[in-house]
Amino acid sequence: MFRNYGCRCAGLLVVLAAVAGCGKGETVPLQGTVTLDGRPLQGATVHFIAQDPEGRDAIGSTDAEGVFRLSTFERDDGALRGRYKVIVRPATQVDPELSRMTPAEAMEAASAGRKLNRPPVPIPPRFSQPGQTVLAQEVPADGDVVFELQSK
Repeated sequence: MFRNYGCRCAGLLVVLAAVAGCGKGETVPLQGTVTLDGRPLQGATVHFIAQDPEGRDAIGSTDAEGVFRLSTFERDDGALRGRYKVIVRPATQVDPELSRMTPAEAMEAASAGRKLNRPPVPIPPRFSQPGQTVLAQEVPADGDVVFELQSK
């Protein structure tokens, strides 16, 4: 009798743990700054690509001072805890309203081909391409994140 009760309790705990793990997770607010050759990089997309299986990508865009705030599920909600590869893309490759979008909306806007009319700011592939980036970040971060990019 007690053996069946123990099995049922253990089974219930496994089911509850699985259900709890299926949620969105809790984000950590994260902001940072991107500079290129010592100057703030305005209007660029900062894309945190999740490296953990339970992770989820986060995205933001830089303002005139090069400051970005990440969004995962809602605007400026931050990123899930974990490890990320980071890419920084020039403003001409994304919609300027990106900072008001969720990652899903931003990807849809980018695939729709909405672009800016000014020439691109060249960002080397070691910062802008997922397969080549040298940028990585752990969340939560110790303070604000700073990415100091060099064009050469």
